[in-house]
Amino acid sequence: MPRKTPQQPPRRLNANRKNQGGTTPADRLVRAWLDEDYDTFEDLAEELIAGGRDGVLLAAKRKLSEKYEDDEVDDFAAALTEMAEATDGQDACDIAELVLLPVVIPASLPSPALFTDSLTSSGVFPPKAKVVFAEGWRSVESVKSLGPSALRRVLLDIANGRPPADMPPLDPGGLTDGGIVLLVSAVAFDTEPSEDDSDADVDAEVLTAADEAEESDASDAFDLWRASLDPNILKDVVVLSFCSPSQLMDEVNAFLAGADTEDPTLEEIIDFIGTARDEAGGEEVVARLVTHEDSVQLTVLTRSGKELDSRVFDLVESGPTADDVRRLVEDCVPIVADTR
Repeated sequence: MPRKTPQQPPRRLNANRKNQGGTTPADRLVRAWLDEDYDTFEDLAEELIAGGRDGVLLAAKRKLSEKYEDDEVDDFAAALTEMAEATDGQDACDIAELVLLPVVIPASLPSPALFTDSLTSSGVFPPKAKVVFAEGWRSVESVKSLGPSALRRVLLDIANGRPPADMPPLDPGGLTDGGIVLLVSAVAFDTEPSEDDSDADVDAEVLTAADEAEESDASDAFDLWRASLDPNILKDVVVLSFCSPSQLMDEVNAFLAGADTEDPTLEEIIDFIGTARDEAGGEEVVARLVTHEDSVQLTVLTRSGKELDSRVFDLVESGPTADDVRRLVEDCVPIVADTR
């Protein structure tokens, strides 16, 4: 199970912030964040998320970006995402959380049943948890593009056994060149774990140790499950660790950083794709490769066909081959055309 540690605003020194004006919900949300009034921030953000007011949340992010650095805006956005990906007090369950399973595929989409049939009984999830997987695969971009309210709707749809309208599945025949895809699930509890009066005086360090032990057991169970998958069936598929939506890009970037990118050309390609992805505005990103005798032209574009950037990478002796470049690009984004 992914960690659930709410993002809180860093400590600041600015005595005048509490006197800043602004009466709109977006203004109040930003002011609570900057004043480090996290209780007010959480209450207002939850009201906006539950009310489907992504436009207000986007306006708040935009207001913050007009005066503060990118790191501040990123922390603010991360806090909203962390709140949206879990909820409590719903009709169908008391607690629910979105959990993603990223999988690197070299070619066409495998059957989700290869993973879901054995995973729910693997011991990875708490015994009292109800685990519901949305049918089909999703793209990384489909998660990144959603605002907090849409992300919450996805969670509630899956927890209630409905297809998530805000996150349609990938076409099984539409992805044939590999990439990183996701299984999306809701992990729900019918009742919140009770806190007995006898636990009231338990030392905080003891509770922390118990939580860490539970996380360690779940991690060990996940590793055993992953090792049990038949390599003859999965072939070159790589199963990454479970994560929440707010942790997704950390997981993806950690995988890419672990790839063999010692060569400067390969490192440059990863940076090139990452920069283009940032300019896509949340839309799914794909790539087109054209291989020449001594170079490879890489074009990054949105799934709808809007070109984001294009560059020619030279192939030098003792450097990466065209196949090396193609495999690396496939690990980052789907390839829609590969001309040799």
